[in-house]
Amino acid sequence: MRKALVVVLSLLCTVFFAGSSFAGDTIKVGVPLAMTGPYTDTGDNYWKGIKMAIDEINEGGGLLGKPLEPVRFDTQEFAPERVMQGADYLCGQLKVDSVHAGWAGWGQDVRAYGKYTAPFFADDGSQAAVDVFNQNRDQYKNIFQLTDTGINQAQSMFNVLMALPYEYPNKKAVIITADDAWGTEVGDTLKDNFKKKGWKVAMHELVPYGTNQWGPLLTKIRKIKPAIIHVEIVSAQEVITFFRQFMKRPTNSILSYGYSLVPREVVGTMGKEADGLIGEVPTAMPTPEAPTPEAQAWLDKFQGIWGHLPQAGSWAAYSGVKAWAAAAAAVGDVTNHDAISDYIAANGYKGETGMWKWDENHVMRAGGDVPIGHYQVQNGEMIAIFTDPPAKPYKNYKFIVPRWIKQ
Repeated sequence: MRKALVVVLSLLCTVFFAGSSFAGDTIKVGVPLAMTGPYTDTGDNYWKGIKMAIDEINEGGGLLGKPLEPVRFDTQEFAPERVMQGADYLCGQLKVDSVHAGWAGWGQDVRAYGKYTAPFFADDGSQAAVDVFNQNRDQYKNIFQLTDTGINQAQSMFNVLMALPYEYPNKKAVIITADDAWGTEVGDTLKDNFKKKGWKVAMHELVPYGTNQWGPLLTKIRKIKPAIIHVEIVSAQEVITFFRQFMKRPTNSILSYGYSLVPREVVGTMGKEADGLIGEVPTAMPTPEAPTPEAQAWLDKFQGIWGHLPQAGSWAAYSGVKAWAAAAAAVGDVTNHDAISDYIAANGYKGETGMWKWDENHVMRAGGDVPIGHYQVQNGEMIAIFTDPPAKPYKNYKFIVPRWIKQ
């Protein structure tokens, strides 16, 4: 009886320690994304791309024979202390071997994750983040931006607005942005471009998140009768309520939503009601038709998994995971963070549309194989109508004059 008990206990211990060994024999991947707060929808878009990449790697046998284990952290609204907590938890405490974020803090994320060595991929789209990177390029060499800056994205928005096959009734514009770093960067850049082009910016308003009553602003807009209204608030409820209240008495205005269009909830909630809205996605996978057979296969797979076309950051975040994994495989050691970062900086990554090549500031600049996509909602879906730079129509897809404009 005693011998049998010893055998049973021995087997239980073997199972326990084998399980512990397996659990510890993974490569931890940090995923700091907004899971609560106004950026939740965008955070979900990034997560879908990251999870798809991790699942593919694991289904293929893992990375260097080990499975990837994602560890999530809620960045909420990117308060500096919250961003630092995420870095200290993921890199300092858990010792993850890479970090894959979306929007991550417009510069404070560079300081937070630059204290450590694990390669860090973010989609800040912020000149502020680039400026911090340049304060200490050697220390921050593990930082890689997956998209161009807000300044260049706003320039792209302006380029396409001016390239639309549409005759504007006047040269008056209204700009409404959230009072955050992104909104300020985009709004100021658009304002400068409009003025240089001889347009009058009749209103430039910064509003707090949570603004859902637009009556006073819309009263002013209806008196102005602008040719373009640009709204840059990356939170679904604000831009949905603005559009619905605007449509009660619409003006003959192109309604440009920039990056505000791409949280999935916007089109998911309004469907065909949103037809006519235009917006942009940096480092975009054009939809509904992709530019290459490899990209089309990726697009079809994404839609098969998630039931909808990719939106803000899904493909960029996916590509960041794949770029890191390819570099780690080439180096042969996921813990050699410096060598992996050096490899990425020197070699880039061959993705579905072509080469991803980071510049000297470790920024993925728009253009070439990784353009900015400009979309219009048509029949309840986001359809790519332009890519930039250079600003050119995308395939055979056409801009349609919105139904609320009386010509």
